[in-house]
Formats: sequence, C-alpha cells, structure tokens
Amino acid sequence: MKKILVLLLALMMIFCFSACGTDEPADDPVQQQQEQQPDGQEADEQQQEQQPPADIPEELEGYLATKTGKFYSQFAGKMYMEYEMEMEGQKLTMITATSGDKSYSETIIGGVSTGVSIIDGETMYVIDHASKMVIKMGLQADVQTIAGTIVEESDVNMGELKEGTRKIDGKTYETEEWIIDGGASIMCFDGDDLVYMIGAFEGEEAVMKIIEASDKVDEKLFEIPDNYQMMEM
Repeated sequence: MKKILVLLLALMMIFCFSACGTDEPADDPVQQQQEQQPDGQEADEQQQEQQPPADIPEELEGYLATKTGKFYSQFAGKMYMEYEMEMEGQKLTMITATSGDKSYSETIIGGVSTGVSIIDGETMYVIDHASKMVIKMGLQADVQTIAGTIVEESDVNMGELKEGTRKIDGKTYETEEWIIDGGASIMCFDGDDLVYMIGAFEGEEAVMKIIEASDKVDEKLFEIPDNYQMMEM
C-alpha cells in the first residue's frame, strides 16, 4: 500500500507541474482574421512584437513541444480530471480539480468516498462526509516545498525524457516518461489525447486510466460545508 501511495504521489507531481503550463487562453483565429491588419512598416513592427519573448528558457520551449506539454497547456488555470485504477482487487477513482490557487482531490474506493481534501492558498481542509467533520490546518512545510518546486520549475530536464510505446489492454500507445525524485511518470497518448498515466517506483507500477479531462471546473467543489463540525489543527 505504501508503494502505491508513492506512485500516486509521483503521478500527482507531474500533473501539478504540467497543469501550470499556461494561464493565457489561445488566441482566437476568427477574431484575428476580423482585426484590421496594418501595412508596410507598421505590419513589420507588429510581426516583431508577436515574436516569442527571447527570455523563455529553451528547455521550457522544448517541454511545451512535447505531447505532455501540449496536452496540459490547453488548460488555462482551470482543470478537472477523473482517473480510475485497480488496487488490491478494488476499483479506485480519483477526482482532482484546480482553479487558481485552489485545488480539490477526492478518492473513491469501491464506490465509497474515503474523503475529500481542499487546498485554498496556504490552508488545507480535510472533509469527512460520513462524520460531517472538517479538519482545518496550515499546509505542512514539506507539502509547501513540493508545491513550490512544481509550480516554479522552469528548467525541465529534456535529456531525461524517454519516448516510446506501451501496450495496454491490447492497444499500443505512444509514451513520454518523466523522471521525478527517483520515480517515473509515464504518460500514454492516443494521438494527442492523454489516456493513461503510469507511476513507476522501485520496480512496481500503478496504471491510472483517464476518464475525463476538462477545463470546466465547478467552483462549488471548493466550498467548505458550513454545517459540518470544524476542527482546527
């Protein structure tokens, strides 16, 4: 069980890093065509202004050109994902959502929610719906450190990226493998769509199937029930 949790953490780390790829939505090509285009010198100046900033790290540009980078960069600051995996003979479902500095995660085992955690800024809320209790706490230092490293990381080591293929349930997928703290997160793609995430650590793997990925996030997910007992730690 401990190794499984480590694998899930590795998967969540690559998810958190990738989800912060961009906060700006892509330009609307229809709107661009409707805008009046200047001629002559003004056109040249506008073209120069549209060139990518020179200070973007080359490694980051490389990351954004990968399937992983392209997939996550489509989410402009908001992301909802649902995953599914088998663990010890039971189906485990994980739901994650991010919106700005808020994040939501829920684990469902055998159709029963084992709890919800919500991070709002530097505060974490652990919600137990069965007992109608909320535990409020400041983020632990190690969690803050991990989050800071993920969000601020801009020097992706492209030299450690491994591209390949993986056969799952009789179908072959293109893969990109990212090394994180001694473990690996293997992203499996069908074309440009992310369909599986595999966490590998100390010779063991956890395979998670992507059920849903969307930039539509219900803000109600981040609401703390006001009729639950609150305990502060």
